[in-house]
Amino acid sequence: MSTKNVFEYLDGENVQEKFAGLGIAPGERIDILEIQRFSQDYGFRAVLYFEEEMGRNGNLAADEKAYENVPETERPFISVEKFLQFAREFDPYSFEMRLKELPLIIEVVAVGEIEGEPYMTGLMPFLDDLEDFEEPEIIG
Repeated sequence: MSTKNVFEYLDGENVQEKFAGLGIAPGERIDILEIQRFSQDYGFRAVLYFEEEMGRNGNLAADEKAYENVPETERPFISVEKFLQFAREFDPYSFEMRLKELPLIIEVVAVGEIEGEPYMTGLMPFLDDLEDFEEPEIIG
């Protein structure tokens, strides 16, 4: 069975119940690395919003259509996978260590399905919430 099909075999009558069985429901707060692992293990999309209003009131399908000609790294939302890839490339030496010391906790905003593909959206914490997540020191 491919990872993409694993989600449909989770317990639950609908997408919301299947996500809830994983502890993913609107209002829950989950470590970004846990979201990445769940997404990979169960085959669903995980998307992060950087803007609170858009994240809480947006519609992922409509937002993706509105930004279809904008590179993913320049949108006000991004896949968890792409965000972590970008962050690791930007800071290959200390990003992982900082995530272990100060987990990046994402608030789940919505779960749903687009054309049969399950997804969850989350809201990135704001800079005020990340006061201990400092820029890396440049050595040399």
